[in-house]
Amino acid sequence: MKTRIILLLVSLTLTLAFISCSDMRVDVQPAPEVGVHPEGIINPKSPNFHGVLIQNINWKLNECQNCHAADYSGGITGASCLSCHNQPGGPEACNTCHGVFNNPNIIAPNKGAHYKHLYTNSNGKVVECVACHIIPAEFKSVGHIDDSKGAEINFSSIALTETNEPTTQDYDNSLSLFTPNPTYNKTNQTCGNTYCHGYFKNGNTENNVSFTAGSNGAKCGSCHGDVATGNPLPKTSAQGGTHPNVTSCNACHSGVVDLVNGQWVIVDPSKHMNGLLNIFGQERDY
Repeated sequence: MKTRIILLLVSLTLTLAFISCSDMRVDVQPAPEVGVHPEGIINPKSPNFHGVLIQNINWKLNECQNCHAADYSGGITGASCLSCHNQPGGPEACNTCHGVFNNPNIIAPNKGAHYKHLYTNSNGKVVECVACHIIPAEFKSVGHIDDSKGAEINFSSIALTETNEPTTQDYDNSLSLFTPNPTYNKTNQTCGNTYCHGYFKNGNTENNVSFTAGSNGAKCGSCHGDVATGNPLPKTSAQGGTHPNVTSCNACHSGVVDLVNGQWVIVDPSKHMNGLLNIFGQERDY
C-alpha cells in the first residue's frame, strides 16, 4: 500500500513539473542573433566594410580564419568567403589587395604609375612587379605581411641593367661602366638612378621621375636629352655629352623610333627600354 502511494506521488510530481515547464516555454522569446561584425560588413561603400577592417588589422587574415575556417569556406559562421572571393587562393589571391579582387588579371594597386608600368606602357616593354618588389611565394611568406607600413622597394631585373660593358662591341673606353643604383624616395615619391629612366650610356643619369605625377608619358628628353634646356634629343659630344653627333633617331634606330607629324614616336615598344641597344636593325648588349 505504502509503495503504491509513493509511486502515485512521484507520478503526480512529474506531471505538474511537465505542465509547469510547458507553460513557461510559451512565454520565452527566441534568443536574438548575435552579430560579431557591425552593420555594413559586406557593403563596399560602408566604413564598416570588411575590406577596411582587414586593412586596419594589417591584413592579418588569420583573424578571419578563426571563424570562417582555414580555407575560408564558412567554418562556425556558415558564411563562406569563397562565394565572392572565387579566384584561386580565395581571399589570399594577390589581386584581393593589389587590384580588382574578382579579376585575377589585374594585380596592381590603382595608385601612381603601377598601371602605366604593367598595362598601358606605350613607350616600352611591360615592367613586371619583380622589377621593383620581391614577389612572395604565398600570402604568408616571411616578409610579405609585416608591421612596416607600405610596400618595400627592392629593385632588380631591368632596373639594374648595366651599359657600356667592356666586352661589347659598342664599348667606349672613354666612359666608365654605367651601373645603376636605383633608389626610391618615399617622401617625394620619386625614382632615381634606374636604367629604365635614364641611367644608361648616353642617357640622362640625373633624371628623377615622379611615381605619382599622373603624366601621360615621359618625354624623350627626360631620359635621353638635356632636362636643363628641354632638348628632347640625346646630348651629343658636340654639346658636351657622350652621344654621337647624329640627332636623327631613326637613322640608327629605325624600327624603334620614327618621326610622326613632327614628333618622335616609339613605333615598337618591345624594342625600347628592354636592356638592349637596337641599332641598324640589330639588338645587342652594349
